Amino acid sequence: MRLILTVLVAVFGFAGVAQADPFANFYGNTVTVTNPNDGERKVLIDEGGTYTQVTSDGTSASGKWAIDGDNACFTQDAAEAGAAPYCTAATARNVGDSWDLTTPDGVGEKAMLSAGR
Repeated sequence: MRLILTVLVAVFGFAGVAQADPFANFYGNTVTVTNPNDGERKVLIDEGGTYTQVTSDGTSASGKWAIDGDNACFTQDAAEAGAAPYCTAATARNVGDSWDLTTPDGVGEKAMLSAGR
């Protein structure tokens, strides 16, 4: 009886644990990323693993994102063959939050989540 109870607790205890979506507050909002070399770009992260970014000169690009362990990795659709994905900590953010990022080639960037698109 004790073994059955232990198994039931393990099965239902772990089954009820769901991972919260760290990007839930990003959907429908805008991440503004400022790079000291390239200026500013707006990143629109969509539920379902896609994103679009628009640079200050109006150039846009799209791609896919996926959670990989503790990181979220972004891969541009038209990326050069062998280009490294842009990976960053998959951290939940709130509108108004600012944080630091580092590009795959080591350049420091600043990001901010703002309301709306």
